[in-house]
Amino acid sequence: MRKGSGVAECYNRPMTDVEVLWLTGPDQIAQAGGVAARALRDDPDWTAVSGDPLVRLELLYGMFAGSRGAARVAGVRRGGRLLGVAAAVAPGRCVGATLPPEARTLEPPSADASDADRLVHFRSVLAEHDPEEPHWHVGPVGVEPGFQSMGMGRAVMELLCEEFDEHGRVSWLKTVKPENVRFYAGLGFEVAEESSMLSAHLWFMRRQPR
Repeated sequence: MRKGSGVAECYNRPMTDVEVLWLTGPDQIAQAGGVAARALRDDPDWTAVSGDPLVRLELLYGMFAGSRGAARVAGVRRGGRLLGVAAAVAPGRCVGATLPPEARTLEPPSADASDADRLVHFRSVLAEHDPEEPHWHVGPVGVEPGFQSMGMGRAVMELLCEEFDEHGRVSWLKTVKPENVRFYAGLGFEVAEESSMLSAHLWFMRRQPR
């Protein structure tokens, strides 16, 4: 449990008796993948990839599970139930490093393209905007639907950012909502680049360690 924590600063109402902690074991990581998938399922980038909510859940969960080996995953828990997560992968393990230029498809797919084609395009756009400097790539960040706007996202992000600062780590993330741009700006991130991806608008943000 994070020292000095036990209450998440909330916008709607206080959430007491919460733990902010690092998630490590396979059971915790599996729970985190489920929280992230449900939280992000209907975000504009993922609805642009697939119109099927079940496909989006499967894609999100699979991507989370496949990239957690070199990640730090923070979570917020209440009464034994994991409600929020924030993950970051180490330098050299994010999409910019794992999807080489020759495998990228930056040309937008046609209207009748498959979900797989749109996913490759999405990942290609992310890879194209991935900075060359060593960085920790933040994401996914999500809070269980029904528990958002209660300070849990900030709680897990603060735990990540404290570690970034302690070790002098540059961090990078992507978001698709203007309100999230403001949220991350409050944690020290600055907009570095913007791009479009099908029907979604992407903001790429960088944070210098403090």
